[in-house]
Amino acid sequence: MSVAGSILNPEVMALMCLGVVVGIIFGAIPGLNTPIAVALLLPFSFALDTVPAVSLLIAVYMGGISGGLVSAILLRIPGTAAAIATTFDGYPMCQKGQAAEALAIGTFGSFIGGLFSAFALWLIAPSLTKMAIKFGPWEYFGITFLSLCLVSVLMGNNVVKGLISMLIGLLLSTVGMSSMDGVVKRFTFNFYQLEAGLSMVIVIIGIYAVPEILATAGRLREDMTSANFEKKIFYLPSKKNMLGYWPCILRSSVIGTFIGVLPGMGSSTGSMLSYAAAKKLSKHPEEFGQGTPEGVYATEVSNNAVTGGALIPMLSLGVPGDSVTAIIMAALVMQGISVGPMLFTTNKGLIHTLILAVFVANILMFVFQSFGIPIFARIVQVPRYYLMPLIAMCCVIGCVSVNNRVFDVYVIIVLGILGYALEKNHYPLPPLLLGFVLGSMVEQYYRRSLMYYGSFWGCMSQWSAGSFLVIAAVLIPVVSFMMKHMSLKKAGTGQ
Repeated sequence: MSVAGSILNPEVMALMCLGVVVGIIFGAIPGLNTPIAVALLLPFSFALDTVPAVSLLIAVYMGGISGGLVSAILLRIPGTAAAIATTFDGYPMCQKGQAAEALAIGTFGSFIGGLFSAFALWLIAPSLTKMAIKFGPWEYFGITFLSLCLVSVLMGNNVVKGLISMLIGLLLSTVGMSSMDGVVKRFTFNFYQLEAGLSMVIVIIGIYAVPEILATAGRLREDMTSANFEKKIFYLPSKKNMLGYWPCILRSSVIGTFIGVLPGMGSSTGSMLSYAAAKKLSKHPEEFGQGTPEGVYATEVSNNAVTGGALIPMLSLGVPGDSVTAIIMAALVMQGISVGPMLFTTNKGLIHTLILAVFVANILMFVFQSFGIPIFARIVQVPRYYLMPLIAMCCVIGCVSVNNRVFDVYVIIVLGILGYALEKNHYPLPPLLLGFVLGSMVEQYYRRSLMYYGSFWGCMSQWSAGSFLVIAAVLIPVVSFMMKHMSLKKAGTGQ
């Protein structure tokens, strides 16, 4: 059977439609996420042939990453870590009555980013793989450190508060047993439940969802934001928003695909970096955080571009780019497929089939989400005194489902109070989340580098990673000075 025939036969198409819908639902509900959805369908895939099985899991992957934008835009609660940055401008657009437009922009951006990464997977996989394979632990440390600094200094109006928020996130990432030796207990306070560390789901719920619930409790009687959208079947962004941001879209696609190729970096890192780059290079950086379509494009294009990029090292090196591709690789191994460099020569047909599955899954995701926008947009019309208790219940169910224990509910309450206090005092939360996401990776890369090179200065002698640290060291004071200058200028003009 031909490559197209393998994907476009009714059985595979039905499974991919199912996978996309399941992925969108799991991505949209806070507390659930894409790895959970893929893991739940993994046993079911064992009963299928190779192409239907992997096509199903790829469809869940594409739908899940994109689905996180729904709750991020409508509720300011990211359904997945990849959608954290989508809240920055998606939720303000929703508050302005532009919920449907924000969802349409996010969906269209996800579609373009996914298609771009699929083309990258098809056209330039060998080149990108050769570049990424040359990176050692010190290079990865440099990239992650630069990512943390970029987000910390560009999120919010105060560099110091951004750095403090990031350091809190790094501190939270150290909770539990030492990641390198598994012997030293850190910040467990004699609670055995903390020895395994804090779950990403629990931290996202605690830092983002609970503060929003607490803040909303003080304004339950405020008028609801109306979801302003025309009654139509299929939703696309307005002509202005569809055609006016292509430099940002293309740049975010490249950033997302490159981050995806680097194993372990993840879509949350890609979206944060892309957002920071978009804000830095925008003609109107002051509009970011106020509800600009450019901010939504930057994050959604990038986090979906990561998906195809993450498949590149998995297929060509046998190294999964993220947790989801690790599960997909397990499915291939269970099907008797040896993933690695030889796959491109021994089973080219399967490679081309899987790449086509990525294309088709992105098209299906775009169709299903564009049709579903009226349903999603109506959520904001539900009164807050009905909606917030339901969200709180979903948060509790979501956090309990991670480890099946009530202890995690107390953890999200503590984290929620912390997040609420930080927000009330104008500390940005995104650096905290990124610090938590990248904290364990920064530690592992740094310690492995010291073991390999013997000392910090031995590491710094490697120009490629040393340059990342030099850029970060220069960036912080420069951006701090620029922000102070802009604040004084605004105060002087009375703006």
